[in-house]
Amino acid sequence: MNIYFFKPKDILYILLGIFLLCSCQQKERDFSTSLIEVDVTSNAKLKLSDFFENFRMVKLQSDVVIGGIRRIRYENNLIYISDVKTLFVFSNSGELLSYFNHSGVGPREYVGITDFVVDDDTITILDRTSQKLLKYNHSGDYFSEHKLGYYAWAISPTVDRYNFLYCGYENILLNFPSKLRRMCSGQPDSLYLFIKENQADFMHFRYKDNFFRNQDAVYFFELFNDTIYKSIRGSNIQPFYCVDYKGKNVPSSFFSGNYANVVEFRQEYNKTSYAHGVFSFVEFDRFLMFGSNYQQKIKLTIFDRKEEISHTFSDVVDDVYFNDLTFPEIMSYQADKHIFFIINAYQAVEWRKENSPKERFKEIVNDTEEDDNPLLLIFDFKQ
Repeated sequence: MNIYFFKPKDILYILLGIFLLCSCQQKERDFSTSLIEVDVTSNAKLKLSDFFENFRMVKLQSDVVIGGIRRIRYENNLIYISDVKTLFVFSNSGELLSYFNHSGVGPREYVGITDFVVDDDTITILDRTSQKLLKYNHSGDYFSEHKLGYYAWAISPTVDRYNFLYCGYENILLNFPSKLRRMCSGQPDSLYLFIKENQADFMHFRYKDNFFRNQDAVYFFELFNDTIYKSIRGSNIQPFYCVDYKGKNVPSSFFSGNYANVVEFRQEYNKTSYAHGVFSFVEFDRFLMFGSNYQQKIKLTIFDRKEEISHTFSDVVDDVYFNDLTFPEIMSYQADKHIFFIINAYQAVEWRKENSPKERFKEIVNDTEEDDNPLLLIFDFKQ
């Protein structure tokens, strides 16, 4: 549950949002909230072939080594990957097409790539440390820069000139009272999900991402929030799915405690039997999928929208790429309409010692060396 509060200093933000909202002539929408029941006590195992199809394996060209994948985007049949400093562009077959690195502390430079968005003409880099957004063309040439004046952890894909920024809880100290800000054509617009001041002391949790785009809709989700929000064509972000952990949801009163820091909050939380999410959310024509955490173990839920039934798993068994290998981490990156699972080269080398790759993938796996770039396992939901 999200509790909104308003102080006199917040009124300026609200008035600014109303003014910019009118100037952008944005139509707002109302959504009905759907309930998704999740049985986090389930110890079922998911075989990849049960729900997925169109399995591919891509070996990324290793002429330039990726320092550790932070983000993957799939746009216009190209694979965009960022590490801390560099943005890489690969073809569908894994060929390295281009890359750029503009890391630094000067104008037109970023300290690090926190997140990025690919549009038709530009690539937008979010630099949390420097509190700014930088735009480059697809050749890596500088285009423009926007100073935020606050910290942001993630930026949503662009839909009809609109983006959302996830700002977390730290900015309450900068008189910034919300977790979420909407941007219209790169300019600040409206604020959403106002935070309680005490939560700035301990609500500092991050996972891989906070946004997912499905055609003209953008979804927002975060850890320790059982609500998934939706915006269509940049409209107001509103609750759309609510996750019911069957009596194990964290009560709102638990977040009202006087925890000195995130460590103290986590220690108290680990004494409970609560479940929380939401992370790695994806939605396709028939299925949606997301991760939750129960008793310090990740659970994966697949919800069948056609049958209106959910399936929750504690392990993913690979019956497609390797012979009955259980993935050590069941969550994946999502990009456009595909699921991307990263296998580091050294993992593939270790696994092939004891697990034989399936015949169609054997050549790629056997040609992989420990210092190569990762392998990408790519697959789609069955429909």
